[in-house]
Amino acid sequence: MGKNDVDLYIENLDVNQQEWIKFFVNYMRENHPDIEEVISYKIPTYKLGTGSMRNYIAFSASKNHFSMHSMDFEYILLLKDKLKNPGKGKGCVNIKYSNIDERNVIIDAIEDVINRNSLRTSK
Repeated sequence: MGKNDVDLYIENLDVNQQEWIKFFVNYMRENHPDIEEVISYKIPTYKLGTGSMRNYIAFSASKNHFSMHSMDFEYILLLKDKLKNPGKGKGCVNIKYSNIDERNVIIDAIEDVINRNSLRTSK
């Protein structure tokens, strides 16, 4: 099987970045294989809904931290209260690579964003 765009993206990261992105990409692939995986805005993105119900979950890696992105801005604000140093972006939270224990918070957040989106689109 050939490498897709997300796998190629991961290959170009440093070791810390690769480890964090792989963790969450693998989580999405194993637990949500039905959600479309693409590269959007040059980062791994998982599309939730379409049109006016469009949302997404995306992951990026910078030099010092991992970020989870979503258009569920209300939830991102709630999530920022659960993290030690979540950053200032409107549609994302940041986690320093040394805060590996916060991965579980992001796993819960992924599930919450997916469930919130499902509820919103089923109305």
